[in-house]
Amino acid sequence: MKYFKNNFLVKFVGALFLIGIIIGFLFYFTYKPDLSSSIDSFKTLISTTNQNTFISNIILISAIFILSISVVGLPAIIFYIFYEGLSIGFTLGLFLSAFHAKGLIFYLLFFIVSKLIYTAIMLYFSIISIRYIIKFVECIINKNREELYRTIVYHFYRFIIILVIVIINSTLIYFLSNKILSLFINLI
Repeated sequence: MKYFKNNFLVKFVGALFLIGIIIGFLFYFTYKPDLSSSIDSFKTLISTTNQNTFISNIILISAIFILSISVVGLPAIIFYIFYEGLSIGFTLGLFLSAFHAKGLIFYLLFFIVSKLIYTAIMLYFSIISIRYIIKFVECIINKNREELYRTIVYHFYRFIIILVIVIINSTLIYFLSNKILSLFINLI
């Protein structure tokens, strides 16, 4: 039974993320906003600056952790998973519409270099947090204080490990991603 619950949760989070990507992609092609000036500033930023994702990534992972402490945070975590997929799908649609196959190649490269590891970490930590919320509620219903304490401590240790990985990933993005992307900026 435990395997089915865990497997169902992974499928649910993956499906929610994928649905977000599809809706974001379709949303872009439905409304087709004019973002050509944003693309020009994006090219300039890639060429001249580094991506500093330290604060935003730390805040988002910490927010997921804090939201997982209460059952009230469950809808917010689910919404964030959907929102992340939505933004990826929308941006994919933008690059595909503006630059066709070259834009698709550049965006996939951008995603791999800048967002792949963070997205995987975010999805993994969201699954862990949802599992934690379920376990937390079970412990409260069963009035099992020892298991509740172990669950809280275990979840906190996971949060620290994920936070360290996010900091390492943000450091690599800061120093390497724009250098790699500037080699392929001519695609767009």
